[in-house]
Amino acid sequence: MKAIAIVLTALLAGILAAEARELRLGAAPPPASPWGVITQKFVDRVAEVSGGELEIKAYMGGKLGAEQDVAKQIARGRIDMGVMSNSAVSLLVPSFGLLTSPYAFDSAEQFDCVADNHLLDTFGEEFDGAGIVTLSWMEVGYQSIFSQKDMRLPSDLAGVKIRTAPSVTDTLFIKEAGGTAVPLDPNDVIPAMKTGQVNAATQLSVFGIVSSYDKVAPNIVLTRHQHQVGAIIMSKRTWNKLSDEEKGWINEAAPVFLELREAIRGAEVALLKKVADEGANVIELSNKELDAWRALAPAAQKQILDELGGKAQAKWNAILAAKSACTQN
Repeated sequence: MKAIAIVLTALLAGILAAEARELRLGAAPPPASPWGVITQKFVDRVAEVSGGELEIKAYMGGKLGAEQDVAKQIARGRIDMGVMSNSAVSLLVPSFGLLTSPYAFDSAEQFDCVADNHLLDTFGEEFDGAGIVTLSWMEVGYQSIFSQKDMRLPSDLAGVKIRTAPSVTDTLFIKEAGGTAVPLDPNDVIPAMKTGQVNAATQLSVFGIVSSYDKVAPNIVLTRHQHQVGAIIMSKRTWNKLSDEEKGWINEAAPVFLELREAIRGAEVALLKKVADEGANVIELSNKELDAWRALAPAAQKQILDELGGKAQAKWNAILAAKSACTQN
């Protein structure tokens, strides 16, 4: 009887292991980046709280395809979940891109307040309509310019072919500044630089450095014209198939992504110093130079709202109201 019990226990363990659910997660950042490290922490946390009954298989570094394609596949239920930038999420919910409007926020603290207290109220219905569930927000960082030539003012962009994020907010701002915008996926930038398709690129400071943009475009112009928040999203089809217990495990693990705020902001300072020591030209703009970039924001914002149309103005008004509420607090 003892031998039979041992065999039955082993068989039961095998059945439970076989029934463990596995979810596929796509992410553009490489494993060694801050986003890759926190994604692995999320994966490990889900395994821990579920006792191995729920497994997240993470495909980082764009292994499941370009970020924009992965976002669409998540909405269709062909990929379970993803660690997505604002640009990718805004393909599914265009008005979400308004959060990256040029110079939209006065400080990182104001931005955090809006994200923590107002985003779901502002965009929840649109997320549901797009077929996705938002598990957590994610700090992405500040957008700057990596260039093959020294530049400080918008006028320096004249005649420059510059990669922009495939989003209305980034592309229209750069056009307003006078650059020739070429929207590209992040992983296509270095080949495009090497072939001369573009001579500069807008990119998050941290992502650009960990992806070696500075090796082909060693002038890093700290315009900081966008502050990006991304999201951890799951296909609504996948979410609806999960048990309440499985949903609980994911919700318990997801807040680890909020740790990225401190990590990314600290990493930006450290990485900029590192590449400067290695020979990159890190250009910290003067107040007068920054004012020249900021002066372009109102005209660019009008074009952004016109381009998005529909409920964009109402969403923008909601963001402005959230900013006001956070400033008063």
